[in-house]
Amino acid sequence: MDRKRFDVHRLIIGTFLILATLTAIGQEDEGAKANALYKAGKRLDALPLYENLAKANPKELIYHERLADCLTVKELQTTDPAEIKALRIRERDEAKRAVELGDTLVYIQAMANLDPDGNRVLASSSPASTLLQEAEKAFTTGDFSKAMSKYTQAAEADPTLYEPPLFAGDTAYQLKDLKTAAVWFARAIAVNPNRETAYRYWGDAIIRLSNDPMAAREKFINAIVAEPYSKYSWQGITQWAQVTKAVILAPKIDRPSPPIEDPKKPNNITINIDPNATDDKKHPGASAWMMYSIIRASYHGDLFKKSFPNEKDYRHSLMEEDSALSIVATTVADKKIKQEKLDESLRNLVELNKAGMLDCWILISGADNGIGQDYDAYRKDHRQLLHDYLDRFVVHGGISSAQ
Repeated sequence: MDRKRFDVHRLIIGTFLILATLTAIGQEDEGAKANALYKAGKRLDALPLYENLAKANPKELIYHERLADCLTVKELQTTDPAEIKALRIRERDEAKRAVELGDTLVYIQAMANLDPDGNRVLASSSPASTLLQEAEKAFTTGDFSKAMSKYTQAAEADPTLYEPPLFAGDTAYQLKDLKTAAVWFARAIAVNPNRETAYRYWGDAIIRLSNDPMAAREKFINAIVAEPYSKYSWQGITQWAQVTKAVILAPKIDRPSPPIEDPKKPNNITINIDPNATDDKKHPGASAWMMYSIIRASYHGDLFKKSFPNEKDYRHSLMEEDSALSIVATTVADKKIKQEKLDESLRNLVELNKAGMLDCWILISGADNGIGQDYDAYRKDHRQLLHDYLDRFVVHGGISSAQ
């Protein structure tokens, strides 16, 4: 199933946030009718209205955004390859226009980069796949009762699929049945707890149907734990923070520049150390950063090969970064420097190390592509710790806080 289908109508929180804007626009009858149809899930009926509205109001991003979304629904109802490509081009162009006008929704930004020649769905003739496609057609025309029936049948036909229970939960949400939605979202999570979508959809449903922001907060945090490197994972908690007046901010740790390996002579490693940044008189404890650079440089030699015998090429790893940062934190802590005399980076580093969450910071807030390769293995044994890191150090405040 095309990833963009996962958000074909997931503008839930975004819609919540822009209701005041829509009211202020003072739309005429056509706009009011289009918006009513859109909110009711009748995207195909709203499509021609949004086409007119986007043409008449070329600077109103909401019309271009919703036109793109409605075109997606029409595409899902279409089987002719040429027509599908033409619709995808229109979807992309309307989404681009919305982004140009300031649209910040991750879903719309992704659609703005849509490949018109890309595959829409995974080809399959299994009973579950057929039921899923029938459910999609019903859903995109607003027939949620029929869609619910088909999604649940698809889930029973193949219990290993993630999409049927996910979309069944989403359809129950459309029917304003949070209890049933929760059952299906939980089932999707049981199929694959390492995909973020069900957590995020569940959080959206909680906010809209139960007005329990702290319960939604938990789901949004779990979405990040599942897939921290996906923009979609952060979308829920970011929008939640806007609604609840919370702050999403990871601890700041400024690290020295990494060692530089000579491409012609791999054994020649250059370490760049800023004398001012490591001056203990100016920055108490800062000389410990020299050890950070030395430890990292050592991994460019035999240490990486010994630590990762099955990997041919060097990469920045969690092991390397943990070793380098841990020795800095331990050195500074041993000096017993008063916390108020430490700069922000060292203060945060010492606190995270003391809390046993330094690896969590590295993987979620300080990772590069190399370190990211170690995330799945770490999450397997440390899911709760990753959750607690986000809860304690990244998500601040809101309607209520456990901090």
